[in-house]
Amino acid sequence: MNSYPSPRRADADRPAGCPSRLPLWILYGGAALVFLLDQTTKLLVIFTLAHGREVAVLGRVLSFTRHHNTGGAFGLFASGTTALTVVSILVIVILVLFGRRAALTSRCLGLGIALQLGGAAGNLLDRARLGHVIDFIDFHFWPVFNIADIGVTVGAFLIVYALLFDPALRGTAN
Repeated sequence: MNSYPSPRRADADRPAGCPSRLPLWILYGGAALVFLLDQTTKLLVIFTLAHGREVAVLGRVLSFTRHHNTGGAFGLFASGTTALTVVSILVIVILVLFGRRAALTSRCLGLGIALQLGGAAGNLLDRARLGHVIDFIDFHFWPVFNIADIGVTVGAFLIVYALLFDPALRGTAN
């Protein structure tokens, strides 16, 4: 009888959707995809919407409204473009340095890092190129945001989920 655990045994103890490894091409490809989607949608907004102009998409629920955000999330630190640029660069460096190891440890953690990396890079390029971030998705009950912000937010939730529930990260994997 073979006493070695099967290769899938560690994955059997993981929550659904969090197998052990994320291929590195998905880590970097996912980050690139978020970045490209973000920049493409922002270019479309720049060429089709005047600053402050609103176009209804789903009646009064969702509009596209071009907004220039000189601050961070929710417009915080509105005059902190330089500081936010430096912080973004540091975050990107940290994500790149630890992303590979994280992806080899946990798929959920790797996906979260990919989403955050692509989102951070998209907003960093805006700050460096324009001096502000282009936001345009407007639900009227929430601050206006963009695709990069979605990547950063969903990435943060995936990272927290992985840290709380992935046995490989909690030291309980077999």
